[in-house]
Amino acid sequence: MSGERPLSTVGVLTEVTALAHPFDYQVPEGFGGPLEVGSRVRVPLHGRSVRGWITRQAGDDRAPAALKALRGTLGLGPPPRVLELARWAAWRWNGTWAHFAKTASPDRIVTSLPARPAPPVLRAPETWLGTLGAERARTAGSTVLELGPCTDPFELVLGFLAGLSGAGRLEDKTALILVPGVGYAGRLVQRLARRQIPAVEAASGWEASRAGWPVVVGTRAAGFAPCPSLAGVLVLDVDDERFRSEAAPTWHAADVACERARREDAPALFVASCASVTEDRLGKRMSIAPSREREGWPTVAVADRRADDPRQGILSSHLVELAREALAHQAAGVAVACVVNRTGRARLLACGRCETLLRCERCDAAMGLDEELTCSRCGATRPAICQACGATKLKLLRLGTAQLAPELEVLLGVRVAELTASSTPDSWQGARAVVGTEAVLHRLRHCGLVAFLDLDHHLLAPRMGAELRTLGLIGRAGRLVGGRSAQGAGVVLLQTRLAEHPVVLAAQRGDPAPVIEADDALRRSLELPPYRALARVKGPGAAELLEQLAAEAVEIAELSDETFAVLAPSAEELADALAGLERPKKRVVVSVDPESV
Repeated sequence: MSGERPLSTVGVLTEVTALAHPFDYQVPEGFGGPLEVGSRVRVPLHGRSVRGWITRQAGDDRAPAALKALRGTLGLGPPPRVLELARWAAWRWNGTWAHFAKTASPDRIVTSLPARPAPPVLRAPETWLGTLGAERARTAGSTVLELGPCTDPFELVLGFLAGLSGAGRLEDKTALILVPGVGYAGRLVQRLARRQIPAVEAASGWEASRAGWPVVVGTRAAGFAPCPSLAGVLVLDVDDERFRSEAAPTWHAADVACERARREDAPALFVASCASVTEDRLGKRMSIAPSREREGWPTVAVADRRADDPRQGILSSHLVELAREALAHQAAGVAVACVVNRTGRARLLACGRCETLLRCERCDAAMGLDEELTCSRCGATRPAICQACGATKLKLLRLGTAQLAPELEVLLGVRVAELTASSTPDSWQGARAVVGTEAVLHRLRHCGLVAFLDLDHHLLAPRMGAELRTLGLIGRAGRLVGGRSAQGAGVVLLQTRLAEHPVVLAAQRGDPAPVIEADDALRRSLELPPYRALARVKGPGAAELLEQLAAEAVEIAELSDETFAVLAPSAEELADALAGLERPKKRVVVSVDPESV
């Protein structure tokens, strides 16, 4: 009827991933839930009830029958700024708005929020790290800081928070701190609490984050923490791979934090030990004094396996000697940790005559053997001949992981346990040494010796950035043994046939710059990120999807029957090109900024 009053309506984005746009719904009389943008509701859709988020509010003069009504409230959701950030992330990584909105939402119904505590009055520690943190907090824009991996960043954190407090930014805003691990986040919150600083973990404190707690600490998902407004952003270990989502959409928490800080004009500081040139997208790079950076790296020993007797196996005499020293100096607990690449990410070939590893002459990765030697990183091929001596007899090096723990136990005369990602703390309780995957570097807190039993599997992995990632693993191992200048610090042992490799030399010197420069040169020569934006499109529907890109300013390269690489001059142009595509009925997975292609 023409005399009826306009309906009260809201736009609702549903969790149905196939529906990318919001729909209008009527607000029924007596609706008791929150109606601001970001609030969660339940709505009818095609005969079923689904969850969603309010995205807009507007009047509507259509007849009541034209719109369906909200069915119920699911309480509070992310604030408007975070919901809009989720839409940006969906565009940036070719995902869905609902996917990222769900990341920013609680896993339960929240109807009320706790009272925000009074912001602390802080003073920066009178150290070079504390002063540096305070200066960065008062500096507009984003900065990438290179800091030795063994350097405790806690004084930097305190200085950063003190700088925000002194500038008045913590009065009604939140300092967001991102770290790569759940355990790391919990320990940092406890250390801040001992300083009387009100901090909360994002994973268990959604309500406190939504209430604008002064300090929120979290892992990757905390990039979408529901803080109403930001005072500043600090990301520790930004070069850690755990900040990147492995499943599509392959988003990175550092990019989310950087965009969030830019939108709210908040200072952002990203800390890394060996950040590649791809991290330059986050802000201006800042270095510290070379002497301070070297002090933040561990003491590194090298066991050159080229001269060893092949019958000795993977456990070298140098390893046994250092392990016994570590056991003697550390009376209890795990004193020795051995890391071995159990997943076999590189097919490692060596010359049967001179023991030289077969590597690509173009990008230095390991080469696999089919009819000829093939590089799985850049695709280069050459005859199956040793580049050092010309021999044609090659051998495939394998790791005897199944017997490593008992073999080491016999050599050392102590209990040795296996430690992997699926291991429980009870499994290595009482052990004096452990053998395992890279999980060793994340599950242990301290030991006297960390040994990489076959560093070459990491160095020659067929992926971009393998060298920098290996250097990062050595730095991570250094945190277990301590920096080279620390009293009672241990040793990181590298067993390798590439003793003169730039990564090995950089680790010994405590200077990652040569490895970063080499990685930059390789990326520039191959026109890979950051010099061009890259996406991997894979699946039965990949070819059909990419047919729509014919008119776009992008380049398409076929990698296999159902896998393609899409390259564009910039991340923005790539996002725009992919955003307008209609998904085919066949399955297709789009990974923007993938770790490897």
